[in-house]
Amino acid sequence: MANPVMNQVGEQMRRTPAGYPEMPGYQVGTNAPYGENTSAGNPVYPQSATPVGTSEYDPHTANNGTAYNQAEPLGAAQRISRPMTLDDVLVRTGASFGVMILAAAALWFWGVNDLTANAGTMLTISSVSALVAFALVLVSSFRQKPSAAITLGYSLFEGLFIGGISAFFEYTYPGIVIQALLGTAAVFVTCLVLFKTGLVRVNSKFMKIMLVGIVGIVVYRLLAMVLAVLTPASAVGNLGQITLFGLPLGLLVGLFAVIFGAMSLISDFDMVREGVRLGVDKEMSWSCALGIMVTVVWLYVEILRIIAILRDN
Repeated sequence: MANPVMNQVGEQMRRTPAGYPEMPGYQVGTNAPYGENTSAGNPVYPQSATPVGTSEYDPHTANNGTAYNQAEPLGAAQRISRPMTLDDVLVRTGASFGVMILAAAALWFWGVNDLTANAGTMLTISSVSALVAFALVLVSSFRQKPSAAITLGYSLFEGLFIGGISAFFEYTYPGIVIQALLGTAAVFVTCLVLFKTGLVRVNSKFMKIMLVGIVGIVVYRLLAMVLAVLTPASAVGNLGQITLFGLPLGLLVGLFAVIFGAMSLISDFDMVREGVRLGVDKEMSWSCALGIMVTVVWLYVEILRIIAILRDN
């Protein structure tokens, strides 16, 4: 998957109901024993479901349903409290975006009152917040369990970052923020429609193209940053000013970034759908919310860049 934040969801999707890694002959998301035929006559149930009228043997409960006071067996840590639903993802994603918007609005309205006097402080707050948000994404990517605190913390610091850079862009290019917000919303809705209608399907070819594109954009950004620092006065020091097919290279890269960002968003939607279908733990909705937020923020920043370049040319 392209979005590292979704690693937790993907990892649980690749495990059996008891928590063991998938094995040959076992179809993830079923309660069928190893090697059992799940064709017609042997229905396949999601790992979180149990057919009505049947029960599963639990060695930790007595016949009367009383739990024994024994240690959990290997793999029990993967057992879920309740399967994740789409509503879980929607609620947590909405709450996370709400925190981010409030933080962005707070810094925005504080700074625009006197941007000239507050520019240095806003730049410091935005820069530090961006680093903290990035660190939280890394922590979430390497954690084995989702965390509401990390997701909401990311929302707070990313909101401060977005509020700061938006104020600077708005000061330089009046009206650019509302244009970028409308553009981001348009991309989000388009991706959702393409995903829901099945016009775009996430498969191995889709993922390979997306990964190659994202890696290429990251390499370009890093190279441009290094050249800008080492040779700030040189024309070569700003890769974005180099023209290709009559267009600034920065604009072309930005357009590709939006395309691959949209592909990443569709991939996030697909991961959420599969997580719901396979019945991953409800707490994974926090990871889904974080993953979607990371992609949407990336899209917003890239659209800001594109509009700014178009305004300059």
